[in-house]
Amino acid sequence: MLQRCSVVCLALFAGGDLDADKDGLTDFQELHKYLTDPKKADSDGDGIPDGDWEERREFTYSVRAVMHVMAPFDVASMNDDYQDVRVLEQRADLLEFEVVIYPFNTSAEAIPPNTNWRKTAAEMKEFVRPGVCSNWDKDLQARLTAELKEQGVELGSLDDVQVAQGVSDWLMKRSEFEDSFTTFAVEFEKGHARVAAGHEESVESTLARFGRTLEQQFDRELFGKGMFTNKIHGSCTSSAIYLSTGLKAAGLPTRTIVCTPIVDASDAREVAWIDACISHVGVRAKLKHAAEALGDSWASHTFNEVFVGGRWRRLNYTRLGQNVLDDGMGLFVHVHTFNDHSEAGLLGWGNRKVHPQHDALFGGPNPYSCLSLSDRFGVHAKVANELLVNVRELTIQRLAWYDAPDRPRELTTTLGELGSAGYVFAYLDMNGIDGHDALEFYLAADKHFALRARGRDDLPAKGIGKFWGDPGVFILRIAPGDFARMESGVEYELVWIGSHETLRWNVAKGAGIVRARR
Repeated sequence: MLQRCSVVCLALFAGGDLDADKDGLTDFQELHKYLTDPKKADSDGDGIPDGDWEERREFTYSVRAVMHVMAPFDVASMNDDYQDVRVLEQRADLLEFEVVIYPFNTSAEAIPPNTNWRKTAAEMKEFVRPGVCSNWDKDLQARLTAELKEQGVELGSLDDVQVAQGVSDWLMKRSEFEDSFTTFAVEFEKGHARVAAGHEESVESTLARFGRTLEQQFDRELFGKGMFTNKIHGSCTSSAIYLSTGLKAAGLPTRTIVCTPIVDASDAREVAWIDACISHVGVRAKLKHAAEALGDSWASHTFNEVFVGGRWRRLNYTRLGQNVLDDGMGLFVHVHTFNDHSEAGLLGWGNRKVHPQHDALFGGPNPYSCLSLSDRFGVHAKVANELLVNVRELTIQRLAWYDAPDRPRELTTTLGELGSAGYVFAYLDMNGIDGHDALEFYLAADKHFALRARGRDDLPAKGIGKFWGDPGVFILRIAPGDFARMESGVEYELVWIGSHETLRWNVAKGAGIVRARR
């Protein structure tokens, strides 16, 4: 059993935050997280101060869960601009905690640029200096500065918002994604990386797949300078190392966080709680779509935070101000923070299957679990209970096979059964439509289609969990049995066979596909 600890509400203050009304909540978080009045200690005048654990939920919508997570975790950083955490029980290798998440916060709307950010950065040296993995040096810094200058970007003339957005965007565009994941199989001793016992076989398999030495692989996945030189990044964890390296070299204070979904999608019982316990239809739809897409896979996300506009802001690849309500993960739960990957201890998650309580508390592929789930509309909340979608219909203009020789390089992903199932790109009419809005529509809409040809049976096709907002493309999957029935040389037109009360797909005339002759 876990050792019993006293229930503790951790301090919410991020260095220097003001609390004008002395209610225990920072002014920033009252304005943007709780939506209470930062000038009144008791915003609704009911005699209970806003800082009370339950009272702070009265002016907005929130989601509550009790969770287990294996080590590593960082309790000190788990309270942030998006969530509140109380530790229930803790030991070195396991944490039980209560988390309250505020999906409709407005933190991303309050990121003021700071033109004097270099002075601030000089006072935060620990978040700028090189690390074992974020190992930038003067040579990398000079190359980064020169290459940016060639693109017309002078780092010295940018504010911190422009640096965070511009440098991260440039770094991701100059490198290619490679599907590799050995970052959780590595341990560090005195600054040196090595493959941990029990992970040799999986790492050797990766090396054989790419025809590389371990050193070559590390320089494409684990060490930022090597990734910068080779113009390659791997998983989200690898990408966070790569971005941390480049952003620190640019002088911007950067650290890394790890988040889990609020439920383990591999546990049918936890997934069932979404329908049973989440009453907000828009949040419920996002959680259900995320759980469906994640399925039985390993599911956590590692990404960056940058110190911009006077506080730590989330930077998810190139998206500054990433919210806690997310299309891919459902709801983020922040469990860990570190400065350099070598300090993170993520091997603990890599070794999750040998945890003494793995089968009893977890059992699936993930090192976390949800014990209970609920939501609340605060009595003073002005939150509409509706789908979170701005676009109500989208038009599919044309189709193309995924494995066509002219497939755009950026439209690449990992697909199962590629040899037996059929995968088709559906290109959308994005004229005047924001890519994020299109993604919201895609996640909420019914994605059941059929390929139809005169005198032939319909072939079912379904949109899968892969969508590119720019240029506006998603993937349709034709199951192996149906794909086998698809006749060569016959043109099949796409039709939408789904249904939805408010969201609708249109298919342009002539949007079809022909299977090559076998």
